[in-house]
Amino acid sequence: MPPTEAILVPVLNEEGAIGPFLTELAPHAVGRQVCLLDSGSHDRTVAEAQSAARECDVDLAVVNCPPGLALAIRFGVEQVAEQHLAVIDGDGQHEPEVLDRLFQALRDGSDLAVGSRFVAGSSVAEDWPRYRQAASAAFLTLVRTAVRCHDVRDPLSGCFALQRQAWQQAAPRFETGGYKFLLDFLASSPRLRVAERPLAFRARRVGRSKLSFAVCWELLVSIARGVLRATVPRRWISFGGVGAIGTATDTLFTGIAYGLFDLPFALARPAGILAGMTQNYLLNNLLTFSDRRHRGLAACMRGWGLYAAAQSVGSVVNWAVSVGTHALGTPWFIASMLGVAAGVVVNFLTATKLVWRKERT
Repeated sequence: MPPTEAILVPVLNEEGAIGPFLTELAPHAVGRQVCLLDSGSHDRTVAEAQSAARECDVDLAVVNCPPGLALAIRFGVEQVAEQHLAVIDGDGQHEPEVLDRLFQALRDGSDLAVGSRFVAGSSVAEDWPRYRQAASAAFLTLVRTAVRCHDVRDPLSGCFALQRQAWQQAAPRFETGGYKFLLDFLASSPRLRVAERPLAFRARRVGRSKLSFAVCWELLVSIARGVLRATVPRRWISFGGVGAIGTATDTLFTGIAYGLFDLPFALARPAGILAGMTQNYLLNNLLTFSDRRHRGLAACMRGWGLYAAAQSVGSVVNWAVSVGTHALGTPWFIASMLGVAAGVVVNFLTATKLVWRKERT
């Protein structure tokens, strides 16, 4: 008996695009389960999809998923029982006929089949926005240089198919939270038999792109985690990156207050500390803990107060560890680094357990 096959279609506010896409998908969905992975669309995406599926006789199941593209895909993968799973965007940018080639590659023995923009026979829309092309090229260069991609030429593709067995092997190392599921899957998989098939990538005709600062940050975190061979949790990497930005802001504001406004250094330091701490809170709220984000002025003010208190605890730990280890004979620069490391650990733990607590369900 041949393996069962499912097509996962992640969507978020794709009204106007999902109907024509499902109509085009219909000939390639015969005998396959189609799952609409909806991450909380607040338009008519789901209703339009259901109507188009009825008209085209597509076996459509709607799966209500948590926010976030990679999280939605993982949720969908774990909700269905089929052995061969393909992912294709619901905005119409991927030609549906590539699915037949991807599923055939899996039947031929590949663990992963990627719809690639960079193999013979592929094409990219000429009217694809230049800023998107530039951003994609920059990220691709960075990814290929830094991350183990199993020689995949398009590791940022949003169209691919995988064997359930390959997913089960990668799942224990796969940490959800990124934007590009494929990149995190490649970084989490020790060995893969990969095939790439040509993809016609088309410009978006309806709706808005989901590219944002938060998406770019998540991609950078995925790259950093790939460099570290998926050994460091995503939140640690994001928290550390935000902290590095905060350190630069702290230094800048201290320099402005001390050098430009000629304040005494003792008074200039609080200005830098306050600026860096506030920026860190805002960025961590937006990026590191986006799934637990504080919303509204009152919640953010309360969260900022808790964050300031948590940072104070980390500062005390930093001072105690550095002073204590130096008193034991450790060189001052090593003692300072140990103090910083201890402070960061405490800051992260207090932020996770106190400031952005996971709500009980």
